[in-house]
Amino acid sequence: MVRTQYNRETKEMNVGFLRHQSRLVVDVPECAIAEPELNKAMQKVRIDPPRKNGVKFTLRVYPEQWDLPPDSFFQVNFHQLPTMVNAVGDLLLDADTKYLIDAYCGVGFFSLSLAEKVESYVGVEVDHRAILSARKNAETMKRSNGSFIQAPTEDVIDDLVAKFQPEMTTIILDPPRKGCHASILEVLQRTKPKQIIYVSCHPATLSRDVKSLCSNGLFRVNKVAPLDMFPQTQHVECVTDIRLVTEE
Repeated sequence: MVRTQYNRETKEMNVGFLRHQSRLVVDVPECAIAEPELNKAMQKVRIDPPRKNGVKFTLRVYPEQWDLPPDSFFQVNFHQLPTMVNAVGDLLLDADTKYLIDAYCGVGFFSLSLAEKVESYVGVEVDHRAILSARKNAETMKRSNGSFIQAPTEDVIDDLVAKFQPEMTTIILDPPRKGCHASILEVLQRTKPKQIIYVSCHPATLSRDVKSLCSNGLFRVNKVAPLDMFPQTQHVECVTDIRLVTEE
């Protein structure tokens, strides 16, 4: 978030970002990793600084071809989206499954990006507006081999796994930072899908949930791929491939 702050020493307005562990704004003439529209907006603010208690202005840049409702979640680093999709897609193909359940699907990013790699998909999302956008995105991209359900994932995951063949099903978990609802992990242990791909930006909750899934020996971690979705920060996105343990 770009902020402004009056600098009493220089008698000028600082336009930039907060210093680490501080409330001081570091003046940044131009951000090298920001969208061009944001840098243009920063220059406008520099020319005409806001008054005290001024209006908050939010600039939102949408990825091409995706319909997104206001305030809905979408990965912020558009440049890394192909890398993320390829990472998940390679794991999906390696498991050789036919069905895809996209839990916490949002506007359908994973399910629609990977729809051509499976026979059928279903996306689940609690946000009604996001589901409407997901259906619109499916129509735009001509992805007709699946559907989207508006519901809490923990309420429908049991029925969805039962609907498909667990031994031919991949489940993508891309939950909020707080991780998965405990009941979801319990259902997965009971229904035993062939593959779970867990996408997370919070290593602590990822570790907690993976430990829970693998606690009884039914699942094992096959691969963990870290992605630098947040350059020059301490944050990291992880794509974790979890497989059902089968007898050799």
